[in-house]
Amino acid sequence: MLPALESARRPALAAGAALLVLVLAAPAQGPGAQGPGAQSPDVQGPDGLAATPAPAGQPALLPDSVLHLATFDHAWTRILESYYDPAMGGVDWDEARRTLRPAAGAATSTEELRGVIRTLIGSLEESHFVLIPGEARTPEGDPAEREDPGEEGDPGLELRWIGGEALVVRVSDAAPAHAAGVRPGFVVRAIDGRPIEELLDGLLDGAGAPEPDTPLTLAWIHGVLHRALAGARHDSLALRVLDAEGEERELEFLRGAPPGEVVRFGNLPPVRLEVESREVGEVGVIRFTGWFPSAAPRIAEAVDRFRGHRGIVLDLRGNPGGVGGLVMGIGGHFLDERIELGTMRTRDAEVRFIANPQRVGPEGGRVVPFAGPLAILVDPMTGSTSEIFAAGMQAIERARVFGEPSAGQALPALITELPNGDRLMHAIADFTGPDGTRIEGRGVIPDEAIVPERGALLAGQDPVLDGALRWISGSPSSHDMEQER
Repeated sequence: MLPALESARRPALAAGAALLVLVLAAPAQGPGAQGPGAQSPDVQGPDGLAATPAPAGQPALLPDSVLHLATFDHAWTRILESYYDPAMGGVDWDEARRTLRPAAGAATSTEELRGVIRTLIGSLEESHFVLIPGEARTPEGDPAEREDPGEEGDPGLELRWIGGEALVVRVSDAAPAHAAGVRPGFVVRAIDGRPIEELLDGLLDGAGAPEPDTPLTLAWIHGVLHRALAGARHDSLALRVLDAEGEERELEFLRGAPPGEVVRFGNLPPVRLEVESREVGEVGVIRFTGWFPSAAPRIAEAVDRFRGHRGIVLDLRGNPGGVGGLVMGIGGHFLDERIELGTMRTRDAEVRFIANPQRVGPEGGRVVPFAGPLAILVDPMTGSTSEIFAAGMQAIERARVFGEPSAGQALPALITELPNGDRLMHAIADFTGPDGTRIEGRGVIPDEAIVPERGALLAGQDPVLDGALRWISGSPSSHDMEQER
């Protein structure tokens, strides 16, 4: 998930609409924004054909070439109007239009058109530029009318590309993968008969390292692995693995129901959210999979539960982001004064993320923000809002970060409806931490770099969490910190 402003209306933003930072949420508003069925006013078809009126909420019925040109032009124009850098990152945007527009008009299929648009947005070489096919919508056309986010299945395991191998780093105890015998530390050699090297063709160098070796490339690799594991609920998934004894085995099982609750947000298809909390000795560990409003009260309850503990760990590994504004409220559970966690800059305005101390507990009583050691766990799938939070808390020295560099995908973005019914996610702002560090393309660099190692995982250990627990055990407790204050 990626943070986006609720509206592209510049006056609203300039007036301080910073608190309305959202994720993949509302369609673009303001100059140039058009909903389904609209046609770019400057687009003329080669035969002068006009659009056929369409029912409300449906794309206009146009001859293919005219619709393709309208869609391409709309995407090009929206990015031109809203991209945070007026110089377009050094890309000659007019030349890109002159070069690619004829191919859009000549496209013989929607997929061919999408390829042209993806080439256009790829020229900017930044994250948060994504073309979302219209078919990704819910069948009813309205996410709120759908009870379940599709019939997608979940194998219950997570892979990370470590040391040139697809390593299993997490298996849910109640998941089909666990029942089939998959364990952390196993190496996956093939998914549904496709060797991992084939799946990652073009993303690796000869030694199995990301090509190029950047956080963004590693995030792409993990995205490919995640999609390869995805599939319909109750469909089979076949894995060829290297087990704990070093033997290759073929394991096959049915994908189960995804964990967590269904969350609906803006015009996105429903997604699933997990919030977990547990005690590890005198330390509270909180893990959540997305920054959505429904997670906030559960995180507050967990912080309240652990208020007297020696320390707290926030596990953001695999958390791709969510509602950007939540970093201010969640940060306030651990801060006793208002403080900036970073700045978002659009072409015309600057928005500061100010964390507000949380002095009222879940039951309505007066509380003191947690003052003890705070550890944050990150990995290459930690993205967007999670990076904004981790970078901000690290920069003000309120938290210590453990794990691997994060995804480096922190650009706030909007979703714009295109005339053909597809949706374009496009970056509209840049983000820097309170120390001026830019996260995009770099990621959050851990204070303690810990890469999960196969032997430790096979032994049932979590090296990253263990590192955080060791640090907390040697730090002053929350009681000590409160006494100091």
